[in-house]
Amino acid sequence: MKAVVLAGGEGTRLKPLTYKRPKPLMPVAGRPCIDYVIRSLAASGFHEIVITTAYLSDTLIKSIGDGPGYNASILYSFEESPAGTAGAVRRVGNFIDDTFVVAMGDILADVDFRALADVHRRKGGIATIALTEVEDPTQYGAVGLDADGRIRKFKEKPRREEAFSNLVNAGIYVLEPDVLDFIPSDQKFDFAKDLFPLLLSKGLALYGSPLQGVWMDIGQPYDLWKASMEVVRREGRPLHREGVTSEGPVILDPRALVHEGIVLRGPCYVGPQVEVRPGCVVDNACLYEASRLERDAIVRNSIVLEASVVGAGAEILDSVVSRDCVIESGARIASSIIGDNMTVRSGSRLENATVSQPPH
Repeated sequence: MKAVVLAGGEGTRLKPLTYKRPKPLMPVAGRPCIDYVIRSLAASGFHEIVITTAYLSDTLIKSIGDGPGYNASILYSFEESPAGTAGAVRRVGNFIDDTFVVAMGDILADVDFRALADVHRRKGGIATIALTEVEDPTQYGAVGLDADGRIRKFKEKPRREEAFSNLVNAGIYVLEPDVLDFIPSDQKFDFAKDLFPLLLSKGLALYGSPLQGVWMDIGQPYDLWKASMEVVRREGRPLHREGVTSEGPVILDPRALVHEGIVLRGPCYVGPQVEVRPGCVVDNACLYEASRLERDAIVRNSIVLEASVVGAGAEILDSVVSRDCVIESGARIASSIIGDNMTVRSGSRLENATVSQPPH
């Protein structure tokens, strides 16, 4: 079976983090978001994959390549004009010759695609939608099922009073090639907003199946942190190292340099070439490649991206510091987002702020 991964979005709600990096490449516990999707597909037996791309496509293609590292063959489809999620798949229709899978490349999805395909085969419908349960269905497509798992109701982003279910569309589908016949070639067309309601209105059989594995939206900076913590909880291990106070799960790259006299409170991710100097506290946080914490710095419930420096005694709380930033000594950043290549001066206090250069 073949798969189509949709990776063309701009990640609007993640700006300024996505000014120079497409959302599918945003890191989650050390790996690009899309990496989880591709590896899950390959592990489930999907070795022929097309990735549709538009925004910062060169960056995406350079990062992923043509698939040998994934035990897959990866092709790309570049969208010059937005076609919507279903329209993007119709454009690669010549690649599709049998039942196929569609997955969003900008959600964290470490799931069993084979199990979903098996449900689809057993039910015999035209489409099977992976479902997940959320507290607030107003941001998703709410789905109503009958006793056999057939979808009877579908409402994209319902108002609270319209939300009839906490089961929502997870953006992963198993589809028959026939669905392509219902997607117009001359207009923007989405799966959730347009295609699925159309198929239901024609009485065609759509089924829903709760997905097996980890699924998390990373639409906003807080979601990115939350998803990273979830992965470290699953994949991290307790760290036992002399001179380091550690509790909870940690993913520590062997090329990182952590000095004695630091505190690591998991879940924590510490990437390659990271340096954490004495007196630092890293608490529920991610430190990415070649970032550095000077003495007595504190990073809590936060993400520090590649090659950024957090100065002596500085505090990063509930925040994201982007790439190549300098947070000078004694600065305090809370509930804020710092864009690429920014400097926060010594002793500064930032709260609920977004600091970035304008996009180029």
